[in-house]
Amino acid sequence: MRIEYQDTYRDDDSRVHYEDDPFTGEVASRDGDGRIISLVSYIDGVPSGPQTQWYSDGTKKKEGQARWGLAVGDWRKWHPNGQLAEHSVFSLEGRRVRRQRWDRDGSLTEDKSYTS
Repeated sequence: MRIEYQDTYRDDDSRVHYEDDPFTGEVASRDGDGRIISLVSYIDGVPSGPQTQWYSDGTKKKEGQARWGLAVGDWRKWHPNGQLAEHSVFSLEGRRVRRQRWDRDGSLTEDKSYTS
């Protein structure tokens, strides 16, 4: 099920609710012209599943997966020109394992691995 962001609210524990119940499904956020700029998946009101954002022109801005509110696996961010800006890898526990960053022209500016 997909609902609109303005139809949701957060409880004291920051869980997203729809019609008085913790929400499971996708929440769409739109810009002033009605274009979808964000799709966030939830399970029982907590971000879980695909998370995607776009710039207003439709260019992808960010994407990744969440598991019970934590970033997991591969996450990518893009510059407004479509060039990959960042690629991060997270463990199943939500810890960043690696991060690579690029400038707007595609030159690698950072390549860092993280250890526990």
